Amino acid sequence: MNQRPEFQFENVPSGSKGVYKLSLPAPEPLGDLVAQTWLSSCGLQPEESIASALSAHWQDGALSTPVLVVRGKGSGKTLVATAGVHGDEYEGMEAIFRIFNALDPQSVSGTFVAVPVVTLPAFWLGVRSNPIDQKNMARVFPGSNNGTLSERIAATLLHRVLRHASLYVDLHSSGRNYHMLTLCGYSTIGSQAGIARSAALEFGAPIVWAHDTVSPGRTLSATLELGIPSLYTEAYGGGEVRPEDVDCYTQGIANLLKFLDIATLDEARLPSDYRPRILGGSGNVDLGIKNSRGGLFFPKATIGSTVRAGEVLGIVYSLEGNVEEQITAPQDAVLVMIRATNRIYAGELIAALASEN
Repeated sequence: MNQRPEFQFENVPSGSKGVYKLSLPAPEPLGDLVAQTWLSSCGLQPEESIASALSAHWQDGALSTPVLVVRGKGSGKTLVATAGVHGDEYEGMEAIFRIFNALDPQSVSGTFVAVPVVTLPAFWLGVRSNPIDQKNMARVFPGSNNGTLSERIAATLLHRVLRHASLYVDLHSSGRNYHMLTLCGYSTIGSQAGIARSAALEFGAPIVWAHDTVSPGRTLSATLELGIPSLYTEAYGGGEVRPEDVDCYTQGIANLLKFLDIATLDEARLPSDYRPRILGGSGNVDLGIKNSRGGLFFPKATIGSTVRAGEVLGIVYSLEGNVEEQITAPQDAVLVMIRATNRIYAGELIAALASEN
């Protein structure tokens, strides 16, 4: 286990910049995760090299996650950023590294706390959910100190990191299986809504998605219950990290630091003539459009387009080349997400829609 100091928000000295660790008991065994990770990689490296990388953060029944912290000499607010809640979403990780490296505690008033890879086992395998307990980390908050590994990660992250935020941003993307509009989302619920809306517009994403409901189990579900203004992001994904999305996230975090009067970085700016497209809806993509037949899916619509009721979004073929199913839009709406991975099984998520505000 690495020898970095354990992260305790109250113990971080002023005028400091450092990497801490967030440790918690890991009740389930590592199992065959090393072999699974080797299988999902190029397969050219020995399994021993994978085992070594994993053991740096998983040892003696404990999991240790890096936490990056910059605390200024002056007092002020706290921006908390997370990425890697899902293990195949990388844009936010690089943006966090860029911001952390750019910050000088001598020029900071307040604190920047970031967890670049929340769900390490999912990251190691390059998948959305935690392979140790098969749980989606974005569906288990507020978690439990006596639960499965995902539930313990959620409880530890909430208690030791998220609850200290003056403003929280959870950096997601659509991962390897989907394409999604690059956006910043927020909830219109509760006393935090006004600050969250202003922060979402200040982030600078081309799309701002406002939600009048937030499904349980999310990071934002937990922080909103604490009254913390909270944002999340999405990006194109599909197994691809676009430079423009990392730039958007980097500028967005810098803009939030400036919004909170924590720091003013060179990266803090809005696009010229910034007029984001405003969307509405629940944002719960789990309730999106699903297929009933498996096989190969080929999209026929483009994200960002306004589709009409009955319009074909994509076609499912059998492995013999027969058209098994046409996926159509149930109503007029904006297509915000569509399946990127062609291989599908029955009942998978195909697309998600939003309303134009």
